[in-house]
Amino acid sequence: MDVGKDEPVQIVTGAQNIKEGDLVPAALDDSYLPNGAHIKAGKLRGVDSFGMLCSGEELCLTEADYEGASVYGILILKEEGFAPGTDMKEVLGLDDYIIDFKITANRPDCNSFIGVAKEISVVLGTEFKAPPTDYKTVGENIDNYISVEVKNFDLCPRYMGRFVKNLRIKPSPDWMQKAITASGMRPINNIVDITNFVMLETGQPMHAFNYDEIEGKKIIVRNAEQGEIITTLDGNEYKLSPDMLVIADGKKPSCLAGIMGGKESEIEDDTKNLFLESAKFRRDNIRHTGRSLGIRTEASGRFEKGIDIINVEFAMERALNLIYTLDAGDIVDGVADCNKGLPEDKIITVKTADVLALLGVDIPESEVVSILNRLHLKTVCENGVLTVSVPSIRDDVEGRADLAEEVMRIYGYDHIVGTPMIGNVVRGTKLPERIKTDKIKKLLCGLGCYEIATYSFISSGALDSLNLAQDDDRRNAIKLLNPLGDEYSVLRTQLTTSMLTVLATNISRKIENARFFEISKRFIPKSLPITEQPLELPTMSIGLFGDDEDFFTLKGIIEDVMTLVGAHTQYERSSEPYLHPGRQALCKANNIPAAVLGEVHPAVAEKYGIEKRVYVAEIKLDVLLGINKRKTVYKPIPKFPAVERDFAFLCNKDISIGSIEQAITKGASRLLEKAKLFDIYEGSQIPDGKKSVAYSVFLRSSEGTLSDEQITSATDNIIKNLEKIGAELRK
Repeated sequence: MDVGKDEPVQIVTGAQNIKEGDLVPAALDDSYLPNGAHIKAGKLRGVDSFGMLCSGEELCLTEADYEGASVYGILILKEEGFAPGTDMKEVLGLDDYIIDFKITANRPDCNSFIGVAKEISVVLGTEFKAPPTDYKTVGENIDNYISVEVKNFDLCPRYMGRFVKNLRIKPSPDWMQKAITASGMRPINNIVDITNFVMLETGQPMHAFNYDEIEGKKIIVRNAEQGEIITTLDGNEYKLSPDMLVIADGKKPSCLAGIMGGKESEIEDDTKNLFLESAKFRRDNIRHTGRSLGIRTEASGRFEKGIDIINVEFAMERALNLIYTLDAGDIVDGVADCNKGLPEDKIITVKTADVLALLGVDIPESEVVSILNRLHLKTVCENGVLTVSVPSIRDDVEGRADLAEEVMRIYGYDHIVGTPMIGNVVRGTKLPERIKTDKIKKLLCGLGCYEIATYSFISSGALDSLNLAQDDDRRNAIKLLNPLGDEYSVLRTQLTTSMLTVLATNISRKIENARFFEISKRFIPKSLPITEQPLELPTMSIGLFGDDEDFFTLKGIIEDVMTLVGAHTQYERSSEPYLHPGRQALCKANNIPAAVLGEVHPAVAEKYGIEKRVYVAEIKLDVLLGINKRKTVYKPIPKFPAVERDFAFLCNKDISIGSIEQAITKGASRLLEKAKLFDIYEGSQIPDGKKSVAYSVFLRSSEGTLSDEQITSATDNIIKNLEKIGAELRK
């Protein structure tokens, strides 16, 4: 083989389709094929071979890449004028440079050749020249061929259509095929290639319909019907839902709007007439449809990032220019342009000094104006005030900060001079609320509780699992506009559902006992629909389960927390629907409702798949953080003896122990040292609906030994106060 070296190279091959004089691709010793195979010299059937002759398949080529690439055997090259030893990339026209740009989400206008060219022209200081859009028509009118109707302008703000007849389907020119191939797409024919090239060039996806396959000669942009079926260009069949947008004819959907065309409307070699589409679709709907069906295309990727509504028309004109220039068909007069109005350029007025103050760099005013105009942001400056006209294609430019960024990235960040920071060093410290919260966490960890962290988002159905009444304020949860899924669709108004989920998960993992706590926030809207930021209230949740755990374990943990923050606690009956009706309580801290605790209602536990007793508490942490801890006061050991008196009272069952203790405390006043409950009895000797409560009351004075009169007065006052709440002394 002559491979361009001083001496011929011996290569052994078994191919039967080559002859002397053929120009063929050869992979020499120590070379790599496109599929990664490493070619080395060796012996083939005992004969030295210093390379390998390649087929089109081994070079990863198809007929679309090179004619004859699919032939069985060695690829015979048809080019003339290439000397032996020429690199195959040059023969195949693959020796061009490809620049791969990473476009940020806020610049969808740069997802195109034109968008990048505009940016480069600014950097290089050269003039940007837009591609031509002129063409000639053959008369008639599109209305004589087809009608267009948009039924959902919310999902399709603009839809344009043109009609081209007498198509002349053929391969597109080499320059277009190379541009499409270099961009990672496959050339097909001149019509399809034009739509793809215009998408790459302008950033506007296009679609061509086989006109003769359009039923009823009408195009309808509408929502799909439930269960409607479409077969797309890739041959796959999809079942649609009403939240998906389709381009339909008079009978059926012909295209998944903004994603992929239908199989029946495909442009083929014998297609005679076409309907050409250029449109803007709402980005979130395209994203939702693509994810639901598992489809992502070059077109859908651009629609998801955002398409300029004005660019829709430019792309259409450019596509018609190429059809005319490449003699691909006859363009009929008239355009179908369905929209509810087009936006005007956004006007931003700002002082030049304010822009420069934001940058901290002194840039000449003339340079600021020049940069913005070169960026196609039409700008004039009068009396130090910039008036900037922002086209719709640059909807990322919204105010002073955006203008400052545009100026600085072109002027050059290297002009920013570093300056030393000036200021006083302040020792950092925690806020009192944070210090108190850390102490609570340390206490709970010391009590054997594990801290957990759960999402602030929950399912809207989670509120139903708590058996909350329909008018319960906790049902007024804020819905997210773009949730990750239904499981995270609303902001939680309580922490209990998250705690129950954690408890259920651990129980399902065969954990025998556990104690958990979480300190987070619950979000309470001030109004619905939302007009201002919701309240973010610090909240603590505690949950536990196990053979050794019960209501009083949970109550004891809360008592320790209340003692830590310096709160005086009182307990009352509560009526939370998610707690057991007879095993729950409301805890007040300094007479302010601060916590609800109890055993989870069996019906609620069942919804979470929990088959054992679990206990939860929800504490208003903002209440605890607002309590000022009382100072510890030390008193000398009493010098005078105490007097103990026992009282047994008969009262209604619904009278709480807390209210009895309050009556005793008020009656004994300053002489009370402590009151100790030692018996509660309900039995045959007690009337129905009554209970007997017995207390030991200790009286003492720091001023001297109590007299009989003082003792009698204190005990009489205790009895009177108890009678006021419906308790009478047993005799």
